[in-house]
Amino acid sequence: MNAVELLGLRKSYGDRCVLDVARIEVPEGEFFVLLGPSGSGKTTLLRIISGLVRPDAGEVRLGGEECTHRPPHERGIGFVFQGLALWPHLSVRGNLSLGLKREVPDPEERRNRIRAAAQELDIECFLTSRPGALSGGERQRVALARALVRRPRLLLLDEPFSDLDARLRRTTARLVRRLHDEHGMTTILITHDRTDAHLLADRIGVMRHGRIVACGAPDELHRAPGDTFTAEFLTDATLLRGRAAGEGKLHTSLGELSVDGAVEGEVRVAVRPEEILLGEGPLRGRVLGCEYDGTAWRCRLLVGDTEVAARHDVPLEAGSEIALTPPASSRAVLREEA
Repeated sequence: MNAVELLGLRKSYGDRCVLDVARIEVPEGEFFVLLGPSGSGKTTLLRIISGLVRPDAGEVRLGGEECTHRPPHERGIGFVFQGLALWPHLSVRGNLSLGLKREVPDPEERRNRIRAAAQELDIECFLTSRPGALSGGERQRVALARALVRRPRLLLLDEPFSDLDARLRRTTARLVRRLHDEHGMTTILITHDRTDAHLLADRIGVMRHGRIVACGAPDELHRAPGDTFTAEFLTDATLLRGRAAGEGKLHTSLGELSVDGAVEGEVRVAVRPEEILLGEGPLRGRVLGCEYDGTAWRCRLLVGDTEVAARHDVPLEAGSEIALTPPASSRAVLREEA
């Protein structure tokens, strides 16, 4: 069964359409990440799912039930806001219990849930503290505990790591994934950071101008991004212009490539850095610069008039030349930007 089904959703503010989504289905237990730049409609979509924003058209179905006009507290959703939205005048315990009073009238059951969530998120020692006395990472865990203490069937996360430093960002992201797996809940997270998306997602939906332009598993989108925007936003691929050269062949500035299926006229093709072999081959490139990404060096090369990216184990001196072998084939024939 699908935990979430979104059908024909549209939302406009004045003359500006901010969301136009034909269909999204999120199966039970999936970790689904909406990835896109600022202003692409991610937060609007999440708020429509939660019931905080009403769509102009379309349906929201949760667990097979039509919920488009159902109030937020009746949807069985846990929501972690980008700004965390913790009440500064309440203790951590008060923040955790506030959302429970309507759903769990028994005080003992509320105390048990708060104790269990605090233990799981390692915030027991902060229960009497106020949010202002906590660090960013500690407040983040309080916000997660407040969402989980309701035992939601669906967890919504709005840019939850944006204010954390790099190390804490990764630690918190792994915690979120562990909680998702252990509780077996469905999770939808929105982010503009492709590293978060690759680390967490079962599937990624790429958003642009209020629309889903690509959707698939992270490795699928990496190998075959489908359109030029997704290729540039989600990967480090070089986008080459190609011209059809017979059945399944393209002429490009790096030579001839084999592609899946027949192509006609001019197209774009994505070549990933790891697909280019440095040190030997028929082409020569001039090194423009190298950047270390934590696992390898990403080198920018000028081959003729074409700038390409390639990965290498050691840095190369800027201005030097090196031989290279381009890939013989590619799955990533691209549509123009959606």
